[in-house]
Amino acid sequence: MNRRGRLGRSGRLGRLGRPGRPGRLSLLVAVCVLIPLVVFSGAAAADPGLTTAQLNATDEPIEFADTLETTDPLENETGTTEVIVRLTPIGEPDAEGDEALTELREHAETEQVAFESFAEDHPEVTIEREFWLANALLIHVDAEEIGTEELLATENVTAVHENIEIRTHAAAQPTVTPTGQSKPIDEVTTPSDEYTPGLELIGAPEAWDRFDTRGAGATVAVIDTGVDPNHQDLDLVAWAEFDENGTVVSDRVADASDPDGHGTHVAGTVAGGDASGTHIGVAPDASLYGMDAFGEDGTATFASVLAAMQRATADDDVDVLQMSLGSDGTFNGFIAPVRNARAAGAVVVAAAGNSGHETSSTPANVYDALAVGAVRDDRAVATFSAGESINKTAAFRDPPAAWPDHYVVPDVTAPGVGVLSAEAGTTDGYVEQQGTSMAAPHVAGVAALAVSATDGEVTDDDLQAAVIDTAVHPNGATEPDDRHGHGVVDAPETVDAAVSAVQPEPEPTETDSSSNDTADDAPGLGVTVALVALAVASLAAVGRGRRP
Repeated sequence: MNRRGRLGRSGRLGRLGRPGRPGRLSLLVAVCVLIPLVVFSGAAAADPGLTTAQLNATDEPIEFADTLETTDPLENETGTTEVIVRLTPIGEPDAEGDEALTELREHAETEQVAFESFAEDHPEVTIEREFWLANALLIHVDAEEIGTEELLATENVTAVHENIEIRTHAAAQPTVTPTGQSKPIDEVTTPSDEYTPGLELIGAPEAWDRFDTRGAGATVAVIDTGVDPNHQDLDLVAWAEFDENGTVVSDRVADASDPDGHGTHVAGTVAGGDASGTHIGVAPDASLYGMDAFGEDGTATFASVLAAMQRATADDDVDVLQMSLGSDGTFNGFIAPVRNARAAGAVVVAAAGNSGHETSSTPANVYDALAVGAVRDDRAVATFSAGESINKTAAFRDPPAAWPDHYVVPDVTAPGVGVLSAEAGTTDGYVEQQGTSMAAPHVAGVAALAVSATDGEVTDDDLQAAVIDTAVHPNGATEPDDRHGHGVVDAPETVDAAVSAVQPEPEPTETDSSSNDTADDAPGLGVTVALVALAVASLAAVGRGRRP
């Protein structure tokens, strides 16, 4: 995608605020409220006490918890503790695209020098990982020797927060049907044998035909629990796995895996094929990057997710970051990485969350993200789908000035109930899942189609605007609301809008040139017409007793 774009919804790079209200933030995969009688793979943004049976019983929303980071992450800690140190964010550079990446790196390198010097002078502090996408450091600190106040007193340090956990709730291995087999694809009810209901609902096949593209040339990075490369409908072109510190464990496609299954299902909806005879992916010819931020035990951290976002953003080929993960509530920590990814030219698609109305999750509720809610096949919003109105000053400590005072989440909605896609751990298995995690990859796939149809020339600004502005609200509403957002994503209209955005102004035709020449050669004609019109107007005015 053309990385010359600026932040269309929110302006240039903004300042990152300090962490928000007290309370502990636990980041959870914003996914699957699973339906009965199908193979289960994935997780839900739910309270840890919920059981799989409770999740499977209904599509009711999961209990919402307004969980935010603690004010002082070291206050009650003893011994060595892991925290994230945030440094002065970048201001508003003129650079964009690849130049913005360079500026972000250089800014972080300069700003982090002072803390590196502090760490050298204090053996109680060890820097484990440095990040430039958010100008942050992951450190280990002896909480009995160094407190939060001393860290904040260090030059350029603006905030300190926990290396917040991201969890999945389901068992790592999928539950199987009584026969011990995945549900055969031909047993799933679909409007046709050729496409999943979700693809038909958003008009993906129509977009393929109208614009002669299925996503070739576009790249989507799926930041999730991994991707199973052995499934017949998936083809990975790149891979990276991160540990809880954000360190790369492996970047060989041969090492790709998905012990949880959630990421494989998401990837299938983005770019899965039709080896079974049924198309499961919105952009089957798009390139897939698998980014495993969760590791073998299904647990991720802020550092591992940030590292995945950073690696994806740094790759010139990546056009879309697909993130079906999050935590209920707002979290200042995600503002900088989302905004900086946008400044570099990538679109960040994020699941809105599964806690129902009057809730939302981060990073989807960061204004610059493209937040996605879930609808059923009849376009009605799923009960579990998150949505709320955001007051930026109440929700965030120091929100960017360019953001509007109020906005709604989600931006758009997409199919998220009974979504059929690839099952990890099998070469030809498929499974139905539901959640906003299943809705978001539909939108990521549509974005990939738009990138492909424009030969990568569409900017992130125009792409995001195309998705939002062409969404169709089932109730005909012209203003976004906190259930459907702007409406259900429309693949062919999104692609059409993106294509229109990159088309050059039409060249003057020979007829136009001749007309102009004639006008230039006979200026007296125009003057004569003007004088006649003035005379008529004067006479009319006099007749009405008024001066012209």
